[in-house]
Amino acid sequence: MTGTVDESDRGSGESGVLSRWLAMVGFLLAVAGVPLLQLIVDVHAGGPTGDGVPQLAGLGAVLQAVPETYRQSEGTMTEWMLLVNQELQTGLQDYEAGLSEFTWLRRPARPLQQVLNAGFRRGSGQVLEARGGWLFLMSELQSLAAGGVRHFSGRRDPGAGGVAAELVRDPLPAIVQFQRLLQQRGVELLLVPIPAKAAVSPGGLLSVASSGQRVDVRLREFLMELTAAGVQVVDLLPEFLRAADPGSLYCRTDSHLSGTGIGRVAEILARELRLRGLCGFRAGAPLQVETREVQITGDLARMLDPETQRRERLQLEFVTDPVTGAAPPGAASSAAFPEPPLLLLGDSHVLVYDADDLHAVGAGLPQQLARSVDAGIETLGVRGSGGTGARRLALQQPDRLSSLRVVLWCFAAREFTELPEGWPPVEEADFRDAR
Repeated sequence: MTGTVDESDRGSGESGVLSRWLAMVGFLLAVAGVPLLQLIVDVHAGGPTGDGVPQLAGLGAVLQAVPETYRQSEGTMTEWMLLVNQELQTGLQDYEAGLSEFTWLRRPARPLQQVLNAGFRRGSGQVLEARGGWLFLMSELQSLAAGGVRHFSGRRDPGAGGVAAELVRDPLPAIVQFQRLLQQRGVELLLVPIPAKAAVSPGGLLSVASSGQRVDVRLREFLMELTAAGVQVVDLLPEFLRAADPGSLYCRTDSHLSGTGIGRVAEILARELRLRGLCGFRAGAPLQVETREVQITGDLARMLDPETQRRERLQLEFVTDPVTGAAPPGAASSAAFPEPPLLLLGDSHVLVYDADDLHAVGAGLPQQLARSVDAGIETLGVRGSGGTGARRLALQQPDRLSSLRVVLWCFAAREFTELPEGWPPVEEADFRDAR
């Protein structure tokens, strides 16, 4: 059997290969051209500041920091990769800033830079974009690589970009103190850290998490220390990893749990409350539930591009009282129950889908929990500071605390290491004066 080769096919194939090579060379020249040309100018002119050191030499200090970064990673490959990525990103950002200030090509290169940013951007200093359009907070990734939670003091402060040991403190004493102050008023505390999105690895960010293994090993060790100190901890991550699709528990372009994730947290908390003898099943007429699709612009998408038109579709379950036709009204619903209410305390995770500027109203954690527990539910959330800000605010309301049965303290797990204000214990004299 014989065959023939069409010369036109041969020519088109060769031209296709040539086009791909030209595109690749053009891309590399566009990316590397400015720094290489600047290096030649620096060597000839004695450096951008006249000290004879080319701007590109600054990257050498970044590479020299890699061995020290490895020693700080405390062993696991995941932690090492995240820390090295952070150091390299910081160094490259410094180099880019230096180029923008000193390079003689800064004006003609600016339009090209804007085109490249639009075409090839995969994240920013605050947000990382992974496969499939999944967005992650950089501070969340940093928290997974922070090493021991209690020994985070003195590392790079995520808010200021420098070492700030006086701001980053061991969370354990403040948490134990908070529990003790609540117990003095007859109130139980359940600590409920919301796992990092990257810890369940939608978008294939961390292959270890995708296989069902924990990547937040340092956080797990800390939660065990809290348990040993007598703090009641609800560890959500094992439950999340057992889900058929763990990624469905999170928003793709937002830092919060999805409607599915909020519902799963409510189920876990209702079960834990019953198992610990703190609350029973909901009695009386069941609440009505309506599933509706909503479109959101995620906070991470806005951080990546303030003018983004990116939209994400979510399925939310809106809860209404069959008697009033309205969503369970938070603190006001407490009057319908004979027992003291529960308090959902924390960051925006206790507010999302139940606030006008957080995507929806009537479909949040308070409403989902109300479907399953025989108790009134109150909410106290401080955005961005569920660990310290919300704790302090709660302690400033002693009469309200005394009326409670349980405090469910829910906030993003990254706050253990990433709170700019740290974890200072409260002055107990001030708390006593407020009683």
